[in-house]
Amino acid sequence: MKFEDAIQQLESIIDQVESGQIGLEQALDQYEAGMGLIKHCKGILNKAEAKIAKLTEDPSGKLAVEGESTSAEIEEEHEDYE
Repeated sequence: MKFEDAIQQLESIIDQVESGQIGLEQALDQYEAGMGLIKHCKGILNKAEAKIAKLTEDPSGKLAVEGESTSAEIEEEHEDYE
């Protein structure tokens, strides 16, 4: 799941819970789902932060990433948090 999609789902959960239009059980389920989304987003952010920290200049002066992984690989590694 993409970071932006997870944030959108999290915002939807917050709106539902804050509206007071759902029962306690559903609110607890939504809370649990929200915590999973937060964990997923933190994982993506941690990976991005690590990648940024590895940015270096190659001999031609271009920015390169040590052990470069694509954004698709980063998201794939965090799909188990869905």
